[in-house]
This record gives sequence, structure tokens and C-alpha cells, in this order.
Amino acid sequence: MFFKKIWIIVSLTIVFVFSSGSVEGQKGYAYKHTDVESIYDSIRNAAPEYEWEEQVVTFRNEGMNLVCTLVTPKGVHKPPVVITLNGFAEDRFYKEIPGTGGEHFYPRISRLMAEHGIATLRVDYRGTGESDGYYTMTTFSTQISDAVAAVGFVRSKLGHTVDANSIGMLGFSQGGLVTAAAASMERHIDSIALLSAPASPPIAYAGLLSAEGIKQGLALPDGGTITLPIYVGDVYLGDIELGKGFFQDLFNVDPVAAVCTYKGPMMYVAGKKDIIVWPQPSAGQAFINYHDGLEKLVVLNGDHEFDSDYGYEIFDDAVFWASAWFIKTLK
Repeated sequence: MFFKKIWIIVSLTIVFVFSSGSVEGQKGYAYKHTDVESIYDSIRNAAPEYEWEEQVVTFRNEGMNLVCTLVTPKGVHKPPVVITLNGFAEDRFYKEIPGTGGEHFYPRISRLMAEHGIATLRVDYRGTGESDGYYTMTTFSTQISDAVAAVGFVRSKLGHTVDANSIGMLGFSQGGLVTAAAASMERHIDSIALLSAPASPPIAYAGLLSAEGIKQGLALPDGGTITLPIYVGDVYLGDIELGKGFFQDLFNVDPVAAVCTYKGPMMYVAGKKDIIVWPQPSAGQAFINYHDGLEKLVVLNGDHEFDSDYGYEIFDDAVFWASAWFIKTLK
């Protein structure tokens, strides 16, 4: 009888422990045993789970002060965090998306992720946005260095706010190239999502800057710069001043080769109407072919920026797929 009473007490204690677990914990456990397609379906049209808050934070890398925005879901104890990396000539806000009431490209990513329990750290590389420096100092290598330093910043300074042992990285366009390279170098990046990342930088940037422009950039003297027009198809987008190092890294950094050495989870999201990174989905498939690990290729009926010049529907699809991926693959 004595042992029977002890067993009853122990049994009740076990039931209490499991039933008193957090909603987030129970949901997280369930998601680990759910495929990413089901997670996407469950969050795509669901109401937001959490409110969110943001703050501006800074860290230093190679003598530069880098400015970031940390967005966290309210009420979630130490959520996983995703470092977001911007595309070519962009900052951590970028453009407004029509139909959103003035919401910008990267802040919308942060909000949608936070509403489903994921924190984000949006980084302005050196020379972009509010960070120190000038864009003429930008190369793939400097951005990779800044991305790796952002991981160190999360682990050393943000552990009281987010789970510093559960770090993802999301890179859009050039940011996807940087993400692939950073993940091959930094073992504390636990999962990545590449959105419209270029598989062959020389081909992608020849379309934006012209082959002749790249030749001129490579011929610059050390420390020299050149101003070139940016075109997408026949549409002129403006001029940009770049330094010689940028053009050299077009041939020095190979993002597909980089993912060969990254064994963690990787998602690639492609827009099949993309005329900047092309042909799609072949460019995305190249990353999948050379990556060894858990992976998924998602192909959407959108352009390079997921039709975000016209509305948010396909853009949001890309974000929800990435969110589902991180819910599945981050602790």
C-alpha cells in the first residue's frame, strides 16, 4: 500500500509537470514532428500569435559601428532568432510594399516572423543604412565578415533576450550569397533560408551592371571607384558607386561551393519569373544539388522580389515558407 501511494503521487506529479508546460513549448514539440508544408499551412492564414516589440542595437566589427533592429515576440521566453541580411544596395528597411499601409520590405519580414514566435536581428552592413562607412568599401567579403560578427554579437550580448543557441540566418538576393558563405564559416548558424540568392554572381551582376561595367571595375587601380548605372532588363534604376574590391569578389566568392561545407538545414525560395537571378528554379536547384543535409526548394510564381512592387501576397508566401522552415529547424 505504501508503494502504491508513492506511485500515485509520482504519477500525479508527472501529469502536472506535462500539463503545466507552456503553450509555446507544447507547440514547438509538436512542430518538430510535423513536416514543413504542414507548418506553412498552419501559419499562412492564421491569426497572429504574438504581439511584438523592437529596439535599435549596435555592435562593432573591424572598427565599424553597425546598426541593427532587434524585433522580438512579446511573451515568448528567449525565442529563436533569425539574422536577416539585405540585398544589393539595400538597408534594413528598403522599400515600401503596396497595400501594406506603408510597411517596408524587411520590417514586414520581422513582423510576420515575430507574430509566430521568431525574433529577428536586421543588420545594416558597414556602408549601408545607419552603419558606419560608405558603400564604396562594400565587398562580399566585408558583408560576410559583418554577418559572422552579427552571430558573435547575438551569442555574446543578446542571450538575455533571445536563445543565443538557436540562430538562423535569412538572406535575400545578395544577402543570400552572404548567408551561404557565412554559414560555411560560422558553426553557430543552425539553419538558413536563401531567398533569390545568386548561384553565379558574375552572371547575375552582369545583368545589373553590364559585362563592360564589370570589366571597367576590375581594371580600377587599388582604392579606385566607378559609378555605373543599374538596369533590370530595360528598366534603369539609378546609379551606384562601387570599389574595385566589389568586382574582384564577384569571382572570389562562390556561394554554391560554400554550401558544400555547410551541413545544417537549408531552404531556398525562388521566384520563377526572376530575371535577375536566372534561370529559376535552376539557380535554386544548384544550391540544393551541392548541399548535403536537410533541405527544401520552394518555387513561387513571382519575380526576384516576389512581386513586392505590386503587392504583398507572393512576398508574404516567401516569408511564411521561411518562417515555417525556422519553426521546424530551430530549437
